[in-house]
Amino acid sequence: FAGIYFIVDGIILIRSTRVMPASLLSRVREAMSQGDVAAALEVCKNEPCPMANILTAGFTHVEEGFDVIQEAIGIAADFESEQMMQRIQYLTLVAALSPMLGLLGTVQGMIYAFFNLAIMGSGAAQTGTLALNIGQALYTTAGGLTITIPVMSVYHILRNKANKIILRMQA
Repeated sequence: FAGIYFIVDGIILIRSTRVMPASLLSRVREAMSQGDVAAALEVCKNEPCPMANILTAGFTHVEEGFDVIQEAIGIAADFESEQMMQRIQYLTLVAALSPMLGLLGTVQGMIYAFFNLAIMGSGAAQTGTLALNIGQALYTTAGGLTITIPVMSVYHILRNKANKIILRMQA
């Protein structure tokens, strides 16, 4: 359930339309084409999003020169990038814990199998119990891998998508 939650959260979070709304960009371009930095800054304040935060960092330093503006934008972009990446980073935690939980089930199944073998001895009736315990061990391992594989796949897709958006924002 945690994997599904973080996948949905990442899909909602990592969208160009959410991070860099077209209306924000067009309104800022319009204000800047008129040379009105104050209007562009007001547009950014009225439409909060990661791109608006980056632009605001640049616009607030407009009188200090290009190097200061570029540095402020870089810092703001790094901050926004880190915030996006932290949210999807939880997917790696889910992906790392899932096989561990599967392994825990495997160990538990093997403990039961050996315990039952020790208590009951050997024989045809005990073979069924042993197979049942080993089956439990394999199901939990498969369950852990079933969670890990898609979660890691989605994580890499979202990470790459976030990196593309971040590069577009910085550009």
